[in-house]
Amino acid sequence: MISEEVKKAREASILKALEYIEDGMVIAFGTGTTMAQAVGYIKKKVQEKEMDLIFIPTSLQSRQLLLENGLRVSSLYEYPQPDLTIDSFDQSDKDGNVIKGGGGAMLMEKVVAQASKKVIFVADYLKLVERLSIPVPLEILKEAYPHVNRVLTQMKLILKLRESTGKIGPVISENGNLLGDVDAGEIEDPEGLDNLLRSIAGILETGLFPKLADKIIIGEKDNSIKEINIARKKLKL
Repeated sequence: MISEEVKKAREASILKALEYIEDGMVIAFGTGTTMAQAVGYIKKKVQEKEMDLIFIPTSLQSRQLLLENGLRVSSLYEYPQPDLTIDSFDQSDKDGNVIKGGGGAMLMEKVVAQASKKVIFVADYLKLVERLSIPVPLEILKEAYPHVNRVLTQMKLILKLRESTGKIGPVISENGNLLGDVDAGEIEDPEGLDNLLRSIAGILETGLFPKLADKIIIGEKDNSIKEINIARKKLKL
């Protein structure tokens, strides 16, 4: 259960992020409880300002929320370079390295973060830490699981597949792959760990987002805002 204090802090970060939305934008929209909270504020702004916006959702959940609120939805096929990504996260350090993927949508979330002209991540004060430490989400090709598990075990990293509460067996991503989490303890080198994990054949994506946003907005306990500007790592072409 999320406390009212945390909800208010999230609200503050969301409202600040919405200041960066301009009429006519194509916006990639993330997944999770914070983003679900954001939909109502976005709908209100669109109606009040009579804005024409198009949204690219990163999951079925986000797509349904956007459509239920009367917001226009499209895809990267029509708009391969969104103007802006707005997304939340599970944990961030003060250097702008982020762990995402608690909702299992990190593959598409990383795609739109790389594709977008500008990326803003929002969260409450509980998500900001000195050093990343929560388990890292992984999306794993089903047939590759024995290999991936063996290699991670040899690296002394413990992989736990996510178990479903609604059916027997593991949780499957929207892409038809396994979802798991690997505990790496405190992460000294997020980019290095991301590269290492993705070098293992069968790991399709990780929840490590090393400096992939331009700005992180944190809602504080008193509803004030902390903005962290980041030298975003872009794809080198």
